[in-house]
Amino acid sequence: MTEPGISRDMLFSKLGYTPHSKEQWAAHLSPHRFKIACCGRRWGKTTFAANELTYQAFIPDNVYWIVAPTYGIGEREFKMVYNNFYRKLTEITKAKGFRATYNVKQGDMRIQLPWNTVIEVKSADRSDTLLGEKLNGCILSEAATQSRRTWEQFIQPSLADSRGWAIFPSTPRGYNWYHGLWLLGQEGFDAYISWTFPTWTNRAAFPLGFDDPELKQIRQNVTEAYWKQEYAAMFTAFEGQIYDFDRNIHVQEIPYNHVYQNFQAFDFGYVDPFVCLDIMVMPDDRVHVWREYQVSGKTTWEHGQYLTNPFNPSGYRENPNGYHVDQRFADPRGLDEIKTLEPMMGPIRADAVPWENGIETVGRWLKVRPDGLPGLTIHPRCTELIRQMEQLRHKTVKDGKNEGLKGQHDYDDHGPDALRYFMSMYFFLRLNAHLSDVYGKNRERSESEAFFRLHQGFIKGEHLTVS
Repeated sequence: MTEPGISRDMLFSKLGYTPHSKEQWAAHLSPHRFKIACCGRRWGKTTFAANELTYQAFIPDNVYWIVAPTYGIGEREFKMVYNNFYRKLTEITKAKGFRATYNVKQGDMRIQLPWNTVIEVKSADRSDTLLGEKLNGCILSEAATQSRRTWEQFIQPSLADSRGWAIFPSTPRGYNWYHGLWLLGQEGFDAYISWTFPTWTNRAAFPLGFDDPELKQIRQNVTEAYWKQEYAAMFTAFEGQIYDFDRNIHVQEIPYNHVYQNFQAFDFGYVDPFVCLDIMVMPDDRVHVWREYQVSGKTTWEHGQYLTNPFNPSGYRENPNGYHVDQRFADPRGLDEIKTLEPMMGPIRADAVPWENGIETVGRWLKVRPDGLPGLTIHPRCTELIRQMEQLRHKTVKDGKNEGLKGQHDYDDHGPDALRYFMSMYFFLRLNAHLSDVYGKNRERSESEAFFRLHQGFIKGEHLTVS
């Protein structure tokens, strides 16, 4: 049986549940397998998901999971399902074969219905519990805060045999894999559908919608970035973001022009990516990052060979007509790497600039100027750098003496670091000299985009290579 043998309207009436809007009804009634509900706070995503799961649970011999970042978060949907049966559907809880356990601390939340259907809560931080079971349906609670790996390696394969469904109720968290999943729902594929449900569409809680006094008060007390993410359900900047970076403003397709100065900026790594950015400086000190190279697992010498020899055995790097490099800048802590690269590339500047000064310099160039254009833009092909700029966050120090935001999270920050080295040395220290002055006259990859492109290819039956 693929449909519950019960009327959804009748069940919801017995539960005392009335969807608060046509949008919430649409989410219930959609026939799509994968429902991506990107919601603002207090929209009712937990209520929607829990009551839909209660309805689907009337199909016999099925297994359903609520997968959450932690057991505590997973309890929210489970508690509503549990109460639906124990308080409103008591004739079922009294029937032979009904069993339930409810222990959040031990991670034991499970309901078995008389017709042998099971509902369980799983925690994504216990990946060993996600292996090897056939599923008929799943709620990925607060999906945007979970890892792409949880969905792709554990949940999606478990749903494959039964052609099971999944609901992804969440508020957004920048342009991560959840945004890529949401994009699939916007493409009109048969299996996927996605919505954006701002908080104010819940007219039951906020009768005046966007102009509700409570929402007006909230908006006055939070930052615009926080409001857009948490209440408008927008994929945009998030709290703690270091740079005021907006891809609608700062991502522009400007071609390389050999008339302008061109520079390279490096951040070194082996397990972490080795980064080389090509940066063009135009009139009025406009800066455009037009190409990125972010590769892991190779030695500094191998990177240098690839970047300087277009015909080397490790691959072909095509440079545009008139390509030249006027100067190179790098992490001052990478002296060994610099010594390896200089025989192949020539002098590399590596002057130390305080982190705060570099951040301030990049931030100044990101500002929109009187002509309506920012001073710093990035080509859309630089997808890794774009994603990293959006997700670079302050880290919070809590040592009693220096509590507050300080520094940055040392994770997935290598592209922005390379950009900061260039900006701080070229503009803050004004080291804007040409290579000839030094020695004489002589994006293709956000987690969102990678996820979207990969799964779009699978859906269309194409075999994409996403590197």
